[in-house]
Amino acid sequence: MQIFLVFALFIAILAVIFAVQNNSMATVSFAIWDFQGSLALILLVALVAGALISIFVSMPSNIRARWTIRQLRKKMADLEGNLSRLQEEMDAARQKLERIQMSETKPFSMPAPSTPIEDETQDKEDETDLEFKPVDS
Repeated sequence: MQIFLVFALFIAILAVIFAVQNNSMATVSFAIWDFQGSLALILLVALVAGALISIFVSMPSNIRARWTIRQLRKKMADLEGNLSRLQEEMDAARQKLERIQMSETKPFSMPAPSTPIEDETQDKEDETDLEFKPVDS
């Protein structure tokens, strides 16, 4: 911003120097008009008129460009929302795949070891099987 102000001040100083050195009268004829004034004033009016014409000529393309930028920003926001939603879905699918792979690669589980109470009851059953039983002949 300061560079712009320095540049504008420089241009203003040049304009003042130009106006002081070119204060002679000049006549401008355009169509039915005849205008007489200082050369500096005539050139300044021509400069301002040229700037206004260029602004008005470029205005439709500037408006069209701003409209396009606004639409593209909206589309970009929609696409970013879709991207984040798809990334969440991809993460969920990846986690599901990992769970499936873990369940497939998990070895079959061995039977749980028996508890001491179960061991005692099995021993008693085994002892009763060992008792002498007479055999009928």
